[in-house]
Amino acid sequence: MRSRHFNKAGLHRFLSSLEDSTEDVVNLYITPASFPDYADALSLGAKYGTHALEIKEAVNTKAVISNAEKYGTGAAVFWNGLGNNHIVLPPFPIAENKVSTGKLDVSMLREVLKQKYVIAVVLVTWGWYALGVFDAANLVASKTGTGHIHKKHKKGGRSQKRFARRTEEQKKDFLRRVSNRIEERFESFAPDHIFFGGNRLILKPLIQESGYLRAKAGKISPRVLDVRYADREALAGSLAEITRSLVFSF
Repeated sequence: MRSRHFNKAGLHRFLSSLEDSTEDVVNLYITPASFPDYADALSLGAKYGTHALEIKEAVNTKAVISNAEKYGTGAAVFWNGLGNNHIVLPPFPIAENKVSTGKLDVSMLREVLKQKYVIAVVLVTWGWYALGVFDAANLVASKTGTGHIHKKHKKGGRSQKRFARRTEEQKKDFLRRVSNRIEERFESFAPDHIFFGGNRLILKPLIQESGYLRAKAGKISPRVLDVRYADREALAGSLAEITRSLVFSF
């Protein structure tokens, strides 16, 4: 098994290369809520042959399961049992469970890639934040800012405790500020998806602080963007990571 990341254009080229094959395949689309159960429910028999067992084993490999949980978008499976077998984790959710055999069918996956989404991005590290809204490929709203937070005090005793309390208060103030900016920037949009990046330990307390994020909890992607800095440069580059697909080949 090997895995590869593809941007949108790269995945389209990859799918086109698969369509050149004349072999019959099992086409399997699985929604996020049904992964991997829908694949596990495939029955052995004349229709799917031994492919059902192979697919079950493939979708339940550790790497596929862990990344499917990370993406939270379901999967598309194309399987012919002849060394041309692939599981695709798309950047956005598969909308319908579907299985078919015969000619390769990538139509549902191309439909996911074709959709134009409104995407809200929240990048946060302690003391820095960058917020943005993408309408398709265009950054249509953004806001960056900072907040002073004391570094950990190395001395012991009362001084250390005093600094610790001050730092906690500064963190609370910072989260309130970020929460207010999120509502200000995002309230006039209706995002299809919300992506968080930066310090993943901040996400839970930020959601607790932000009424906007709590109200939109169902739209928050489980995938945390891997960014080191919460600044304008990271915000501008976040869409490239958001729209990447992950392909496993067996």
